[in-house]
Amino acid sequence: MYLALITLPLLGSIVAGFFGRKVGVSGAQLITSTSVIVTTLLAIIAFFEVGLNNVGVSINLFR
Repeated sequence: MYLALITLPLLGSIVAGFFGRKVGVSGAQLITSTSVIVTTLLAIIAFFEVGLNNVGVSINLFR
């Protein structure tokens, strides 16, 4: 979930930027808006989990 917070906006912008002509204007708007909304919801969940419940999180991106 925490890695999705980082990658969803990036993937949404890549799809809209590089494949915008293939998916169309409304498709690009839908993809970017959906990725931002899902990221916001995940950030709210992460805030409650980490900020209010004091759960420590460690993310290993590389070995």
